[in-house]
Amino acid sequence: PVRRDNPAFDAELQKEGVTCLTCHWRAEGIAAVHEDVQAPHPTVYSPELRSEHTCTGCHQAVARLEDALVCTFNTGAEWEAAAPGKTCPECHMPSVERPSAVGAPTRQGGRHTFPGSLIPKDTPSDEERARMALDWAPGVDLEVATTDGEAGATVVTASVHNRRAGHMVPSGDPERYLELTLVVTGADGAVSDEAQLRIGQVWEWWPVAKRLSDNRLAPGASAAVTVTVAQEDGPVSVAAQLDHVRISPENASYHDLGDYPTRRRVAEEMVSIGAPTRPETSSP
Repeated sequence: PVRRDNPAFDAELQKEGVTCLTCHWRAEGIAAVHEDVQAPHPTVYSPELRSEHTCTGCHQAVARLEDALVCTFNTGAEWEAAAPGKTCPECHMPSVERPSAVGAPTRQGGRHTFPGSLIPKDTPSDEERARMALDWAPGVDLEVATTDGEAGATVVTASVHNRRAGHMVPSGDPERYLELTLVVTGADGAVSDEAQLRIGQVWEWWPVAKRLSDNRLAPGASAAVTVTVAQEDGPVSVAAQLDHVRISPENASYHDLGDYPTRRRVAEEMVSIGAPTRPETSSP
């Protein structure tokens, strides 16, 4: 093999144990999903790489090491309970036709971008962001609807639906949560009303770590938040925003994370209420 420097090498990431060998190491050789691999090193055919077992070795871990030190990644059990009919790699390693190495034949494999929340562990370039988003769709949908309320008011409802994730949303790190917000803005640009819903786990970490609540979305489940716009409040615009938050601003500040990516806008929708109608015109 020809050895050369890897410009994308990340020493800190290597210390976390996130390398190619994390999934592809076997005592007999490098694990491969194809049987007829020609390589300058031993290989072993490992069809289990396409199964959930490749992922649940790390993403299913529940343990209490000390009173205030727990590990709770329960995604594997969530996936098993949901029985979505798809393995983890089918969603998180989108299929692609390509050579798996220089000089190798072009055939079906999986992208190694592992899209999930699309919140990276560092600040990616625009090219890296685009690559992560290839063939990716969020597990949840944001929908906004208006209905008639009392006394001519308009009720605006923003709903988030877990339609594609085969596990709870959010999953993994217990610090993650979805933040669903409705913001009502008048014609003058001033915010007149706001409503917010937090979807996730709430933990108390000290002196004994314990989960206080959990309103995450199981597969097929939904949650909603509403605002009521009075007839006299119009015209207004109502913005619905859905963010995936990796860690709360308070905890990010405590750990001095600086510009470490902590949240991402998943979806947003806008509706207008009480806007003046355009007068009808007729041709001469």
